[in-house]
Amino acid sequence: MAEDIPFRLVERHTAGAIRAGISLDRLLEESSITRRYGDNRDVVSPLQYMLLCLNTTLAIEDANHGLAKASLGPLYGPVALRMSAAYKTLREMLVALCRFYSSTSAAMHYKLDVASATATLSLAVDAWSDQEAAYNEELQLSWLFATCMQFLGYPLPVSQVTVRDHLHHNLGQRHWAMGGPVRHGKVTSFSFPLRFLHAVPAPGSAPALFWDCHKHWLDFVSGSRTVHSVTDYVTDMGAVRFADIVKASGKSANTVRHRLQTRHGGFREARRRTLVQAATDRLRSSDESVETIADEYGFSDARSFRRFLKNATGLTPKEIRQSAGAEQSEIDGRALAKLKQLTESLGI
Repeated sequence: MAEDIPFRLVERHTAGAIRAGISLDRLLEESSITRRYGDNRDVVSPLQYMLLCLNTTLAIEDANHGLAKASLGPLYGPVALRMSAAYKTLREMLVALCRFYSSTSAAMHYKLDVASATATLSLAVDAWSDQEAAYNEELQLSWLFATCMQFLGYPLPVSQVTVRDHLHHNLGQRHWAMGGPVRHGKVTSFSFPLRFLHAVPAPGSAPALFWDCHKHWLDFVSGSRTVHSVTDYVTDMGAVRFADIVKASGKSANTVRHRLQTRHGGFREARRRTLVQAATDRLRSSDESVETIADEYGFSDARSFRRFLKNATGLTPKEIRQSAGAEQSEIDGRALAKLKQLTESLGI
């Protein structure tokens, strides 16, 4: 099961397009995204998110999504993907593509470092704000990871992903797009075992290479979700541990508390939304009884759990389970057809 992506990332992603006069509603509609709640409880699937990335790129003709001080043409991604097949090793391919992207957009500064048994690919982007730079760096590195996967014919085993967002939704977990464990740091990067720099390309080349790359990436994302124990996130009283959030962020308790207040309405509200999302995900992804889930999430009984969910979502546990499958399958079907059409039309 693929990991849902918080709607706040959609808002960050579309900020440049909105500045350019593109309607958010238009981008959401074209990406098969419908807001259910109208607040931070809303999430999107990786498929919808990838479709949004393409739609934003095409709407403003910029693969940097209007989030950098220099644009990147919409066709550079497909061109780089086609170029990658010409190189004999992953190292040659990465060096060439880093130079290619840096020369086509003055705002992008890639670097490949080798130390001991680890290789690290990092990116710094000149942007209108540090937040937009950090977001775009992560997004572009995610695409380069997908390019590596297409080149190799299998996912590059990422040992670490470093992000500059103190409250990244994957901190302490595996990155939704690259699979490696996520930590906070000063430079956006991903690392992998050094020996893979000598890896050779997979034989053959798909005729619809751009679409094939997205399809393989989606397959990887859909199958790479790590199922964590609820105790990783929730105490026996049903509360996310504030101390763990502080530890994962690497910042002071006051800094984290301030960011939670400004971005999520405070720790208590963030905790409530997290518990709602975790409980909803568990109901949709398992056939465990409501009583079992209620007990694991720290509720005194199933009745209290049902009341909590009803107040938060307007649905009972049974209704949450019944609504998940058919509705999401229909949405995913439309989104996948659109993604295939767009990627095939952009293929070089």
